[in-house]
Amino acid sequence: MNELKQKVKHITAKDENKAVEVVSEMINSSDVELFRELVNQSDFLFPFIKDNVCKRFEKSLRASNYKNLLNFLNVYSPDYDRVFVSAFKVFGNDEIKPVMLDLLKNGSVAQKTYATRFYEISPDLFAVKEIINNAFNEDENLAEASAAALGVLNEQKSYLIALEKLNGDDDFEALKGLNFFENYIKNPPMQDIFNALKKSGMPENFAGKIAYLTPLPTLINENLENALTVIDNILVGFGEILPLSQIFDFELYDVFGMLSELCNSELKSRIATVLLRAKSKFATICGNDEYTFDEDKNTKDELITVEGLLNCFGDGFWTHLKSLVPQELAEEKSRALSALGIIKEFDIKSAVPNILDMIYETDDETLICEGLSALKQFDALSYTDKNEILSEIKNETIKAIIESYYL
Repeated sequence: MNELKQKVKHITAKDENKAVEVVSEMINSSDVELFRELVNQSDFLFPFIKDNVCKRFEKSLRASNYKNLLNFLNVYSPDYDRVFVSAFKVFGNDEIKPVMLDLLKNGSVAQKTYATRFYEISPDLFAVKEIINNAFNEDENLAEASAAALGVLNEQKSYLIALEKLNGDDDFEALKGLNFFENYIKNPPMQDIFNALKKSGMPENFAGKIAYLTPLPTLINENLENALTVIDNILVGFGEILPLSQIFDFELYDVFGMLSELCNSELKSRIATVLLRAKSKFATICGNDEYTFDEDKNTKDELITVEGLLNCFGDGFWTHLKSLVPQELAEEKSRALSALGIIKEFDIKSAVPNILDMIYETDDETLICEGLSALKQFDALSYTDKNEILSEIKNETIKAIIESYYL
């Protein structure tokens, strides 16, 4: 073990006196390389250990050495930024502000991010222009810090810029707008956000962000239809796009418990689709070590707990839900596509009449194609007129796919 790794081991170990000694030495000697090594190892440290390290920084910082932290600001860490900027505020707020403003204007991305975090806890109107300029930066840490600082000031120009991005046609720019509102916090334009989710080509990313703006149990109570759209897309991305550790943030145990009690509501077929997707997703995740091998014990335990809840509903419950799903095929495109996926996965052959109705009533080529795919799975293509269907299809690629179904 090299010297830097050994020192990091001391900083993160249980021996408090030794840890504080090494942290103090690091700060007093401006040992940037040791701090860099600590940051590099942070991904492998449990949150409580990183919290302990922050407390050791606090014990080591004082008026005589806090300026040494300026030497560390080219190494950004979201784990330690708060303790750094708090020290700047406590020990030299007015004295350090000109330095922070210069870093905000002329520093590296890392330095700008620390400076922005400083202005989040020590707001200053002189910094607003520069912070707005960074609010939609490609660097996520800088963009998030900027939005949070602007939210503290309730600054409106950046809010309107974010709203324009959110309502635009570029998914990546819209996601920047959503990221802004997630960190700005105040008065998020929820209806615009739901509209952006519904038209987005990457709805899983949007849904995962929305859950931080409005807790899912709250959203279920306030707007069930929007909540179901968010939950369905979270489940699609869960474990692939969205980390499994977010299971706690999404409060999925409570969410599925609430939905199980709403299966006779006006949106019962939509709820059935979402709950069946949840059952499938959690069976896949909990039955496959490739999903969970690098997750911590708390996450694994929660995954098992949620799967247990879903399993305890019983076979009769799930049979009833399967009977409800075909009703979704008469709904708008995104709901119908979601239902088709569940119909195919759970082999719901009773949906054949509903699929046939959908195919002949819709002019959406994607729905027609997916509907025929389901009919092929159920050996029910003979109930369709190939030539009549193909005559309605303009997209040559989709037409070729459909023709292959009949071969």
